[in-house]
Amino acid sequence: MTGIRPLERADLTEVCGLYERVVRSGSDEFPPQLVDYFERTLLNHPWFDPEIPSLVFQAPDGEIVGFIGSYVRRIRVDGRRLRLACSGQLVAAPGTRHRGVGALLLRSYLGGPQDVTITDGATDYVRRIWTGLGGTTETTTSIGWAKVLRPAKVGTLLARRRCRRALGRLLATVGPGLDAAARHLANRLPGYLPEGPSTTAEPLSAAGLGEQIARASRFLRLHPDYDLEFLDWLFAELAAVTFRGTPVCHLVRDADGREIGWYVYYLEPDGIAQVMQVAAPGGDAGAVLDHLFWHADTNGAAGVIGRVEAHILSDLYRCRCILTPTDWRLVHSHDKALLALLGSSDGLLTRLDGEWWMGHHSLWLSPEAISARLAAAPVS
Repeated sequence: MTGIRPLERADLTEVCGLYERVVRSGSDEFPPQLVDYFERTLLNHPWFDPEIPSLVFQAPDGEIVGFIGSYVRRIRVDGRRLRLACSGQLVAAPGTRHRGVGALLLRSYLGGPQDVTITDGATDYVRRIWTGLGGTTETTTSIGWAKVLRPAKVGTLLARRRCRRALGRLLATVGPGLDAAARHLANRLPGYLPEGPSTTAEPLSAAGLGEQIARASRFLRLHPDYDLEFLDWLFAELAAVTFRGTPVCHLVRDADGREIGWYVYYLEPDGIAQVMQVAAPGGDAGAVLDHLFWHADTNGAAGVIGRVEAHILSDLYRCRCILTPTDWRLVHSHDKALLALLGSSDGLLTRLDGEWWMGHHSLWLSPEAISARLAAAPVS
């Protein structure tokens, strides 16, 4: 068959070869684990929807010259169950004679039966295609934030990431002393360093997160519609993305033992912690953030980064976070009211519900290849 059609299992080897050449290492050889990963995340996940499949573009000679990944999620809006399509990898073979393969694939995907389509990790190029096809940029969630805990260590990591080795070696030598001095001074300034929180936290399981979302539904007009099968799959896949660190999921309680919210983030001691989800429906998001920052700090993180979301924005300022570049978050729907709700404080749709955290682009690459990829990427 020529043209656009759904991805089939028999296509995975060819798709992985295309993806390796264009997105990952540039090599014709790809690790066998990549086929298994794509099969798990694109075809075997619990919410796979044959009506919203991943798509390939097949040339007349049978070669696959384009591919778009599909990750289907379920959400509830004012109690109604809707289908959310998350657009993942968008790849076209360089030099193909078929012009506009990426745009054609995306147009077909956006035309599916889903109620809304999003992508969390879009480049400038993909953003231009989305805009041309009627998509929009969600401005607030296309801004990142950062909480710097150990500034010299952050500088060391950024220098290494940008391949400035001499600067990285210098900061690695003098950094501990600089950080000790900076933290001593910051202790005199309220909000710059996390203080011992008045809250407590406990591990939150997949089942526990599902219960929290169900309870939060009375405070939220839009939220994920998790079930246990999906959350078990999600927690396993989060743990598989080892280059981001160790996933931490905590339920936070106030001084009286009441549940006030939760957070999910990747902890990397001596690295940058990456936040996937912060929630405090009907509670105190600031207290949840305070505990997250304290936990990351006491476990040695150099800093914490995340994405700006309406329900935590004011608390980010109070916590002395700075705004940073990040990937574009793009949305597409014919329902204007739904689009407005996506970025509001009445909705909870975080990086945990998109494709940004997934590891297909960096897992099983060499450290040198990962560094090269990071050097070309936005800060967060």
